[in-house]
Amino acid sequence: MSAQENHEQTSMPEYYVDSFRMTSGAYGLTVTFGVSPPHPSPGQVTPAKDLVTLRMSLEHAKVMAMVLRRNLKNHERQSGAPINLPPQLYTQLGIALEDW
Repeated sequence: MSAQENHEQTSMPEYYVDSFRMTSGAYGLTVTFGVSPPHPSPGQVTPAKDLVTLRMSLEHAKVMAMVLRRNLKNHERQSGAPINLPPQLYTQLGIALEDW
């Protein structure tokens, strides 16, 4: 078997996602990632296409959230610019800028 064939057999799938939904319970967290349609019809809500669902313990999810936040904060520090989000997004999600 060539190196190329071996790589193709062992490589993991990669996805670009621009949407997610999350649910949690007493024992774990489930996140489904998806991608929005490329040309949605104006005025119509078109659901994202689900690509992958991840399930994990609440402890794992908390550690992952902490590491993700740290990495994003480091990126903002190194680039010298914040990652800007539209103000209406904060309102839609019910979060405050101070939560960052």
